[in-house]
Amino acid sequence: MASSRHERFYMTNVTLLVEDCLLRVPRDPLQSQSPVFRDMFLLPVGDQGEAEGLSDAKPIRLEGVKLDDFEQLLKVLYPGSHGKQELPDGCAQWTSVLKLASLWDFDGVREKAIEALEALDITPVDKVALAMQYNIEKWMIPAINAMAQRPEPIGVEDVDRLGLDAALKIARIREQVFLRTVYSPASMSNKQELRPGHRDPTTQKLDFTPTICTTFGLLAPS
Repeated sequence: MASSRHERFYMTNVTLLVEDCLLRVPRDPLQSQSPVFRDMFLLPVGDQGEAEGLSDAKPIRLEGVKLDDFEQLLKVLYPGSHGKQELPDGCAQWTSVLKLASLWDFDGVREKAIEALEALDITPVDKVALAMQYNIEKWMIPAINAMAQRPEPIGVEDVDRLGLDAALKIARIREQVFLRTVYSPASMSNKQELRPGHRDPTTQKLDFTPTICTTFGLLAPS
């Protein structure tokens, strides 16, 4: 009588080539969590005989992928030694996970990377840069608002990180208003008004959300 294969713990391995390094890992986490890999594994064998990924001689080549980035993704997908998971550590490693998870539609892994990055001490400019590059909409308005409120002006480092267009838009948001205390005859009291012109220290407490939405074409939070 033929033995049956366990539906969960009988794993098929796949051989991958990243840069000049061969990796052999269980196939299921890749195909179950990424439609890109699922479709890749469904490709027909063709006239060459052996399908790609079944041996070191014929691995699946992941072109344009850095080995270090891929290693960080594997840390999330596969448990480490003794059943403990060795997760990525720090902004750079979690950004690697975010990059590949976004590229290959690992939606669950992408959300895990975003949550991990949110828990780290990331500067507003880095959050804006990551939000623009990887389409993290919920980060955009709060991070730009923090840049608009900060005392330091937009500098060369911000331009290098965000690009000239985005940096100039944020600079325009920052510089277009300041708070001025004026007397209101109607209420017979002082009140604060927004006026165009130079920055005032009190702008660090302003909410620039409406201007950010208009300038960047974003939807206002509900």
